[in-house]
Amino acid sequence: MESLIKKIIVGITVVGLIVSSITFAPKKVSADSAPAWPDGYVDTVAKSSCLIDYNTGTVLYESKAHKKRFPASITKILTALLTIENCDMNETVTYSKNSLSCIRDGAANIGAKVGEKMSVKDALYGMMLHSGNECATALGEHMFGTEKAFAQKLNERAKQAGAKDSHFVNGNGLHNDNHYVTAYDMAMIMRAALKYPLFRAILGTTQYTIQKNNKRKDRFMATMRHKMIWEGGPEYYKGIIGGKTGFTDQAGNTLVTAAERRGLTLISVVLKSNTANVYKDTRKLFNYGFRNFKSINISENDDRFNDENDYSLTSPFIKKTGILQLDKAATAVIPKGASYSNLKVSTTFNVSRDIFSKMNYYYGDKLVGTANLTYKKGKNIKASEAVEQETIVKITTAAPTTKAKVEKSSGVSIKKIVPIIIIVVGAILVILIIVLLIKRKRKIDRIREMKRNRKRYTQE
Repeated sequence: MESLIKKIIVGITVVGLIVSSITFAPKKVSADSAPAWPDGYVDTVAKSSCLIDYNTGTVLYESKAHKKRFPASITKILTALLTIENCDMNETVTYSKNSLSCIRDGAANIGAKVGEKMSVKDALYGMMLHSGNECATALGEHMFGTEKAFAQKLNERAKQAGAKDSHFVNGNGLHNDNHYVTAYDMAMIMRAALKYPLFRAILGTTQYTIQKNNKRKDRFMATMRHKMIWEGGPEYYKGIIGGKTGFTDQAGNTLVTAAERRGLTLISVVLKSNTANVYKDTRKLFNYGFRNFKSINISENDDRFNDENDYSLTSPFIKKTGILQLDKAATAVIPKGASYSNLKVSTTFNVSRDIFSKMNYYYGDKLVGTANLTYKKGKNIKASEAVEQETIVKITTAAPTTKAKVEKSSGVSIKKIVPIIIIVVGAILVILIIVLLIKRKRKIDRIREMKRNRKRYTQE
């Protein structure tokens, strides 16, 4: 009897594994009807350039984007990022002799003096609008004590932002042979900074007044040097968020810029351009991106996540009920003319304690978006209440379909899967029991036959 039970358990396990592997395995989507990924050429003067989608980090265009080059003052984007993350805007910055030693002939500055005290906010605006080099050094000293310690933090934060091939030795970008970046790395650093509303507000400011202080008798007007932000000016760009300029003899003109149109936010980086073309290069990159791509919300376009298919995930071992929720803010960037149904999905489970899985969305072989599935515990949630949750996901990695389509999704809901699994497992169990009973009957018949033969032999 124990042998029979073991065989039944093994049978159930095998069937469960087979069914689950078939049900939850990613399904391939035919890309025959999908528009090709745009691979047009953007004619820029810049020696390196990169255009990425802010929301996903997807590279939309690149030209020598991983080539190491000198950044000049676009370095200050990283300095601003660290300042926003580590300082209160009302803290006081004191300018040291060392922080002013960076002011060289022709280097941008706000005319700070040794011992001058001003708020972090004033120093930050002076650095980002007027490109004050002494502001960057003073902020670094204020946060981490020395320029060396500050440089270490710059490199650490750059790597966290996704920069792979850059190295920083100061916070202002004044030339040093060991201070270099790539266009891709700067795009990722800009992406990290744009997550902060204060950073966006600074980029969108044309003028800022630095107040009088212990050394400054008159107020100082810091003026934004990025010309694309000035509405009515010749370089103004519709949808501009802002950015940072840079120039040294070794770096040439550098420019990092962000712009948004129709829900698509793009980040452009040009390195080693020149004064006449740095804005033209940026404009060409933006025009290419906005002309060829669009951003779509994942949860709004995947009909596996609509109200009709809401599913409450209930554990058979506890009374509490939980739900799987898809990130409602997650987006994917795709070519214009493409649709959500052209995407393929792969899933990584058990990403962290808070994230049940990560859904990775691909257009061909290019990752164009991710969305987290989070598991949220409930307290004895009734089935009727679970249906009212905002976005409940069915566990399936099949290709998504759009709400605009009439046909059903190629994914199979758990509600439909469970009865199928029960029927299949039940059928297998019946077959196993029948087979085992037949084998046992045959064994008994053989034993009886042997006894009859032995009795016959004894009688002879």
